[in-house]
Amino acid sequence: MDDKQTARMRGRIVFAIAAASGALFALRVFAGSMLSYLILSAVTLAGLSLAISLRGHYDDYTHGPRLRRTAGSAKEDDVASEDVPSDVQELSWRYGQMGQRMRRSLQLRDDESAILELIAEDTDRSIVLRSISELLANQFPGCRFRFATANIGRPDQADRTWPIVDETDQDSAWVLQAVLVDPSQNPDPDVIALAQDLARLALDKARDRNSLRYQADHDVLTGLLSRRAILAELDRALAHTEAVGLIYGDVDHFKSFNDSLGHLAGDELLVEVASRIRSNAASSELSIAAGRLGGDEYLCVLSSCTEAQATDFAERLEFAMRAPFTLGAITTSASMSWGGSFTFSDDGDSANLLREADVALYQVKRNGRDAVRFFDDDLRAWTAERKRLENDLSLSISKKSGIHTDFQPQFDSDKNLIGFEALGRWHRQGVGLVPPDEFIPVAVERGLMADFDHEIFRHVAHVLGTGRKEGRSFGMVSINVSAERLERPDFVEATLTALRQEAIDPTDVIIEITESSLLRDLSERGRRLEELRRWGIRIAVDDFGTGYSSLSYLRELPVDILKLDKEFVSDIDTSTESQAIVQAILALARALKLKTVAEGVERESQFEILSRLGCDIFQGYLLGRPLKLDVARERAAATWRPDPFSTAYEWQDTPPDDAEQLEVRSKVPFTINLDTARVQHREIPGA
Repeated sequence: MDDKQTARMRGRIVFAIAAASGALFALRVFAGSMLSYLILSAVTLAGLSLAISLRGHYDDYTHGPRLRRTAGSAKEDDVASEDVPSDVQELSWRYGQMGQRMRRSLQLRDDESAILELIAEDTDRSIVLRSISELLANQFPGCRFRFATANIGRPDQADRTWPIVDETDQDSAWVLQAVLVDPSQNPDPDVIALAQDLARLALDKARDRNSLRYQADHDVLTGLLSRRAILAELDRALAHTEAVGLIYGDVDHFKSFNDSLGHLAGDELLVEVASRIRSNAASSELSIAAGRLGGDEYLCVLSSCTEAQATDFAERLEFAMRAPFTLGAITTSASMSWGGSFTFSDDGDSANLLREADVALYQVKRNGRDAVRFFDDDLRAWTAERKRLENDLSLSISKKSGIHTDFQPQFDSDKNLIGFEALGRWHRQGVGLVPPDEFIPVAVERGLMADFDHEIFRHVAHVLGTGRKEGRSFGMVSINVSAERLERPDFVEATLTALRQEAIDPTDVIIEITESSLLRDLSERGRRLEELRRWGIRIAVDDFGTGYSSLSYLRELPVDILKLDKEFVSDIDTSTESQAIVQAILALARALKLKTVAEGVERESQFEILSRLGCDIFQGYLLGRPLKLDVARERAAATWRPDPFSTAYEWQDTPPDDAEQLEVRSKVPFTINLDTARVQHREIPGA
């Protein structure tokens, strides 16, 4: 030890002695007894020894590490003074190591906070990993660290390798590798472990983020792009390329397929369709993005292509879908219809392109399905005319002009007239009568069907009211109500108001609801229909048997009449299967005390079979075609003699109770079951 160190040590001892002496003097002044004096003297001596020891330890702790350790290097001076006890040297060395680790850990926590902030801010994982590598390089100067995977590649030589994340379905295995200044060196395990944890957190979060992004951008069932992603892809294609093709298709009769084979088979079919689309897109030289819009609808976006190339790809898809589908143990066939559109303008609009493809697909459906058609000049002219038709129909409804009804006569099993079905008609100004199959789809798509139905109902109510005032009967009149009309909150109130204003007897009215529309929102629609039935209005289920639904709703909903769809009637005289189905429906109706109506009766043989099986009411071209209002009035006048004493029906503020209903209904061919408060229809007599 040199002179400076000796002087420093002596100064420390003098300092300790002086401090102890001062403490002793103070204690003796305040000590009150010899015993206290002895105790305090012993404590003072002990404190002196401790002060000397701690002073040396403190000095070694605060100064020793800076002199003897530099960033983990070997001691600069391994020769200890012979004047300093060996145990003090060892303790000082340990404190030096601890201080170095403390400073290192303190610095590491600062870097860790910065890295955690990067991770929290969803910074790209490459930036986070680079920051961790820099942190390690700062802790171990001269050493090189990097994070690597089999995909990225590895250094030619690595002295040490530590695992980070195992391989997953979406990512490769990650490791931390180091090239050390001294290959025999072992970096601090605590620092490496912390670096591993930080890297693992960054990689896990990136993988989770990528997984969420994948789920948002891809359809869960098929793995194709989701609706949002494929529409975004269309916008990008239109923004960056001039020539863009769009192919839009769906599975023909998918609902029937689902109902017959089950939803699991339906899902398997959708997955297989997606696989064939993906396969054809991958084998094409074009840039094609494929997605599923929802249900059985698919969309393909073709960038930088010609119209001929887009057409060729669509035809390849159509051909690919005609091959049999193997769905588990079932092998079946299915077809698809495709509509396409194409633009080579830099101002193309995605909404317009989608609309054109939809129009082309619509035309394919109308013309028999299982085909491809691209939007062209003919369809452009058809679209323009359709737009004019929409505007004219909307104007007619709003002005209450051109909307009227024809009346389809209905007969009992003895071919006696018992009433009519009102059929909505539209006379387009400047054009003439528009067939229902042309304007009804337009009204549904444009959202005009509810208002159209309301105008038809008001028109029929006026016809019945006028006839009643003149003492002429029109029999029972069935009026169709669409699902859109039934959904309106004011449906019940508007219906009763129209009848009340014309003083119509509600028992003269039958409201027809299609089976498919009836089953949507079962409880709410059932409540509305039940409210109408309390006034005496009867409810008929139109097109019964085509809804592919559970028959349990017949017990839950207020239903009085079932109308057999003409699909079953058309071949009842040639098909034993159809005859068996009709027989089962009629038996079900009798068991539930419901009346039945057969529509589409066109041959005598059909009428005879239906009559023999027990059908109650018949309508069709065999017995009578739809009649204009004046002709229908004449037919009714020939059937029912005028009543000069006829008076307006007196509406009450509340529905009639059972006794009142019995009195009112005694004038009509109905009876009331007081036990169930259910209106029951009995055999309807002739004229």
